Amino acid sequence: MSESEVVEERWGKSDATHDPCILAHFKPRADDVLITTAPKAGTTWMQQILHQLRSGGDDRFDSIDEVVPWLELPRQGKAWQQRLLEYDAIASPRVFKTHCTFEQTPGGVDGAKIILSSRDPRDCCVSFYHHQMNMTNQARKLTGRQAPASFDEFFERWIEFAAWFRNVASWWPHRQHHNVLWLRYEDMKANFETSIDQILDFLDWALSKEQKQRAMEFSSFAWMKQHADKFAARDAQGNSFFKAGKFIRKGEVGDYKTILTPEHEAKIFATACTYLPADALAFFNIESK
Repeated sequence: MSESEVVEERWGKSDATHDPCILAHFKPRADDVLITTAPKAGTTWMQQILHQLRSGGDDRFDSIDEVVPWLELPRQGKAWQQRLLEYDAIASPRVFKTHCTFEQTPGGVDGAKIILSSRDPRDCCVSFYHHQMNMTNQARKLTGRQAPASFDEFFERWIEFAAWFRNVASWWPHRQHHNVLWLRYEDMKANFETSIDQILDFLDWALSKEQKQRAMEFSSFAWMKQHADKFAARDAQGNSFFKAGKFIRKGEVGDYKTILTPEHEAKIFATACTYLPADALAFFNIESK
């Protein structure tokens, strides 16, 4: 292992979706935008929103990953150095998605603009379960993931890994930094145009009325569902990691009610209470549970 591949523990461990060398050596630009979310908290939606706002409405892209890459994701047959060279070649303003905690984010809050999209942990949990169940066998082979034998098995692993809790807890102390915009998925669903205006104001991006309307149309659930092939992850040969029509699923608020029992909910709330302070619990409406 070369000296450049020996990185600090803070950058995390290498796995199928996380390359710590990319994070350790990535140099953010001041006008970069990092979409920072826990899994299934509106990440793909925010990728599409920002690409559409940046482009003034673009329906010609082939894959969202090509225009808004997943920052820390390893790529088949490509060394991390090659990925960084590819990132360097992207014209500004670059936009990336990441599931990193604050500690793992290159530059922290001073390296780039940060847009956090957070979602009720109950909906994140259920959405992630369907995400794993809807992967193809080939995708499981490539990523080393197995379909959970039951929802309860998945749930216990999800709670133990605690990605939602660790992500939110790490970013909460920085939520009021001038380089951070924190949006809730539920608010975006309730008033999409207001959220779009917040993003444009935060990034100081100017769009005409026509461009804004086009960007909103292409970021609608209906449009994304109709063009789901543009949003699912793919292997090096271009094959989708997900069964046909299964990547863009529902996008609903409160869909957790279809699976979660009161015991599941109680465990989620108890875990949240061990990670988050009272004001964060109130933000997620967890304080009275």
